[in-house]
Amino acid sequence: MMRVLILEDEPSMAALLEQLVKHLWPQAEVFLEISAVSALEQWRARGADLALLDWELPGMSGIEVLKQIKRSESKTVCVMVSAHADRHSILAAGVHHVDAFIVKPFDIDEVKTRLSQIMATPSQVPRTDSEDLTKKFLSIDEFLAFTLTRGTLGVPIDPEFVNAIKGIHHLNAEDMRCLLQRCQCDPAIVLRVLSLANSHGYIRGADPLETFGGALRCIGLDGLINLSAEMSLLPGSALKQDLLRAKYLELQSDCNALADIVTQLSAKVEFDVEAARTACRLSRIGELSLLPVMQAWLDLGQSLDETRCAAILARHAARAADRINSQWALPNTTHDRIGAVSLLPAGTVRKEQLVMRIAGLLQGGDPNQELPRLLARLGLPASAVEPKKVTINNFPPFAKGG
Repeated sequence: MMRVLILEDEPSMAALLEQLVKHLWPQAEVFLEISAVSALEQWRARGADLALLDWELPGMSGIEVLKQIKRSESKTVCVMVSAHADRHSILAAGVHHVDAFIVKPFDIDEVKTRLSQIMATPSQVPRTDSEDLTKKFLSIDEFLAFTLTRGTLGVPIDPEFVNAIKGIHHLNAEDMRCLLQRCQCDPAIVLRVLSLANSHGYIRGADPLETFGGALRCIGLDGLINLSAEMSLLPGSALKQDLLRAKYLELQSDCNALADIVTQLSAKVEFDVEAARTACRLSRIGELSLLPVMQAWLDLGQSLDETRCAAILARHAARAADRINSQWALPNTTHDRIGAVSLLPAGTVRKEQLVMRIAGLLQGGDPNQELPRLLARLGLPASAVEPKKVTINNFPPFAKGG
C-alpha cells in the first residue's frame, strides 16, 4: 500500500492536500502532521513513498525535513509546498534534491498531473480504480453499502462555482458580497466551513461555532478556497446526470425554503436565527450526500433510473446523514437542530429545536396537528403562523467558462 506523509499546519490546506492524494491514489495510507518534528518521527517509524512538505512552519521548517530524508538512503519522493516562488527558494530546495516544487495557491489539475508524473515509477504507478470497482461491486446496493461504511461522503458542488470561489480575492466588494451570499446557501460549502471551523485545528474556545458567518471568519477566504477545491475532488461531486441535477436543485430549494420560514419565525419569537438558518442549509444533507454516490456509480459505466434513485434516497437518507455527521463532525447543537426538523425528541425544552420542528411542519405539513401544541410551548397563539409550504427562487447556474 502506498504511504503518503503530509506536513502542513494550515488545516484547510492539509485537508485539500489529503483529498488530492486520495483522489489520485484511493487506496493510499495518508499521515497528516502539523510540525516538522512529528513528521520526522512519523517518517522514521513508518516511512513514506511520497512526502508533501510545507516550507513555512513555526520552529523547524519543512526544508529541514527534506534535508534529513534526503540524507538517508530512503527512496521517499519529496515535494516542497510553499507560497514563495522566488528563484532563491526554488534553488535552495533544489540543492537538497527536492523532487518537485509546488507554489501555493496552486492549480489542482496541474498538481495532479505533476504528482502523477513524479510517482509514475514501476513500483508506484497511480492506480485507476474504475475497472476494479466495477468488478468488486455487482450492484449499486453493494456500492452504497461500502460507501456508507468505509467511503467518504460529500455533497454535490458545481465546478463553475468552485472556479468562482477560487477568484474571490479579485472581486470588487459587491461581487464578493453576492458570491459569499451564495456560499452560505450552498450545502457543500456550509458543511465543510462549519466542520473545519469547529475542528481541533481552528477551535479557540469552549463554545462551538454554529453560524456560517462565524465559521467563515474563523477559517478566512483562503480556507474557503481550499475547502471548495477539496469538495470538488470527492467522487461524484460534479453531477452530470440530468436526473441527479434536478433532484439536487429540488433538495437545495427545500433547504432554502426552510431557512426562509425560520427567518419569518424570528419576527415572532427570539432565538439564534443565523444558527438556525445555517442548520436549515444542511437539513437534507442525507439525501444530498447520496447524489454523488449515485453519480460515482454512473461514472463507472453503470445505469440508474428515476424509480431506483427515489428508492435509494428514501431508504438510505437517514443512514447517510449519520455518516456525514460522524465523518465531518458537525457541532452537536447543529446536529440537534437538523434532527428536530423531522422529529422532536421526547422531553425537548430547547427553544431552538422547537422552532426548527415548527418550521419543518410549516414546510412539510402537519398531519398529526402538532403545531398548536408546539406554538403554545413558545407562548404563541395558533393563529401566529400559517401552515403553508414556502418556496424561493434558486440561484441561476454559473455560465460555463466564466
